[in-house]
Amino acid sequence: MTWRPGTPACVLAEAQAQVLDAHPGWRPAGAAEGLRVWTAADGAFPVSAHPDGFVIGDSFGHPDARFEPGPAGAPAATARALLAATWGQYVALLRGADGGASVLRDPSGAVGAFTWTLAPGLHVIASDPTRAPPGLGPRHPFLNWDRIGRFLAHPAAMTTDPLVDDVRAVGPGDLLDLETGVALPLWRPHAFVQPAAGDPAAAAEALVARVDHCLAALVGPHDGVLMELSGGLDSSILAGGLAAGGLSRRVRQWINLKDPRREADETRYAGSVTERIGASLTTAPWTPGAIQEADLAELASGFWPALAGVDAERDRDMAARVAATGATAILSGQGGDAAFLQVPSALVAADALRTQGLAGFVRSPVLADVARRTRRSVWSVLGEARAAAKGRIRRTDFISSLASAELRAATRGLAHPWDLAARETGLSPGKQLHVQAVSLHQVNHGASRRRRVADLLHPLAAQPVLELCLALPTPWLAGGSFDRPFARNAFADRIPQLVRDRRAKGVATVHFQKLVANSLPFLRRYLLDGVLADAGLLDRRALAHALDPNGLIWDAKARDVMAAAAVEAWVRHWQTRTADSKASAWRR
Repeated sequence: MTWRPGTPACVLAEAQAQVLDAHPGWRPAGAAEGLRVWTAADGAFPVSAHPDGFVIGDSFGHPDARFEPGPAGAPAATARALLAATWGQYVALLRGADGGASVLRDPSGAVGAFTWTLAPGLHVIASDPTRAPPGLGPRHPFLNWDRIGRFLAHPAAMTTDPLVDDVRAVGPGDLLDLETGVALPLWRPHAFVQPAAGDPAAAAEALVARVDHCLAALVGPHDGVLMELSGGLDSSILAGGLAAGGLSRRVRQWINLKDPRREADETRYAGSVTERIGASLTTAPWTPGAIQEADLAELASGFWPALAGVDAERDRDMAARVAATGATAILSGQGGDAAFLQVPSALVAADALRTQGLAGFVRSPVLADVARRTRRSVWSVLGEARAAAKGRIRRTDFISSLASAELRAATRGLAHPWDLAARETGLSPGKQLHVQAVSLHQVNHGASRRRRVADLLHPLAAQPVLELCLALPTPWLAGGSFDRPFARNAFADRIPQLVRDRRAKGVATVHFQKLVANSLPFLRRYLLDGVLADAGLLDRRALAHALDPNGLIWDAKARDVMAAAAVEAWVRHWQTRTADSKASAWRR
């Protein structure tokens, strides 16, 4: 809680502080003039004092610190200094010289930062508003159907705005002034894009050092971790980094999800990784079960729809493994696809065209390699690259295929703030694609059973790694016939030849299609007769097609169906506890 000293808010602040001090679920963790901090007794964030306030969460020294600390009492300068000198998973509460307060959320977005007002001048900041004791939570958290619709249509673009009124969220990399409500964007991916290429060998060496630094820092506080080892490039890079840094002994299990389909079995590749580092591979059966209403309801009481928890059997199995092994964290290669730019696209060729000119571009291997990766003719890639270089960029539409026509019209152009900023600053087409990929990773911070019992560590999405990768030319990162050629070569001596040479990886699409197929009787009833369809947010015709076996086979809308089920469960829970917002144009 924060308030201005010497104002009427002090009396209420002191009364609420006494409530929290006496609450068995909370414990005091920091106090300064006009600022008090409590952390949950069952899983406390580390809290460190700062001359201007407190830093809550894990923060580490940046390997490329760039600025001296800002002047005391100047939140914007202090926040810029923090972002330049540190990285991690944290929220900083900063007091200004005038007595006002601001909140900085680090660029990872791993720790939530929600704020609301209890009374004039008295502000509450929390990572999870649903945990606030009675009397300290938001006063009017009415369901905002405009935001619910936008989240349903494009979850990755809506990872900041709460789906209720009366609560404000701080975006990753933003500094929010609590009194004015003005958010200052201090960290944006596009700011790290470099105009010149530099030396590839030096950049590769720097990338290995950055990944090693972030991996060691995140794993360091944990005596035991579970390692998700898919058999793909990203998790193999992390496994090699653990071995190189002497950290592999902290891994309680190296877990590979074993798909029963022969063409999707990754154990041969994952096994080559553990064999190389002298570890034992644990295979976990990954067979599609069925989506149950009780499973959806289990996570629906959180502050966001739990997209990551719909595959309940897998989620529950990982949570059980955490308990059985005594691990405190789960290490994953998630984020590597974004940092290393895995996505195949002609926009990568557009960047090469910009820098090489037409004559040099058609003679370079990038054009043919991108054509192979995208499975298109060189003429088709050349045509799109030339159009994109002139500003006519063909963007991927991430809007849910199940959104109604009205919702699609209302959300046209919806994108993550980082994505929009990259477009507005005129980045090259390939770098706009790169920033988009980085912004899409934010959706991975949603609620799940595993997140309730363990820290989720994504070193390849750490701020220092992203900053370095964003500075690399897109043709280096994704201009080869193999995906992620730069990362593949940079870490070549740490991963098995079998992994280095593979051109494709098993995908999870079929698994999720079967999960939905096993759940069709329930999902038809749950969604076609549900509150989202009644509100006009879901297209019942599109939904009926997606919930038909033929639709699943040919159109692969399983992820859209799973997202809709999670949002439906969330709304069903909260509509029994709060009213609809009168400020929203949409109505149930």
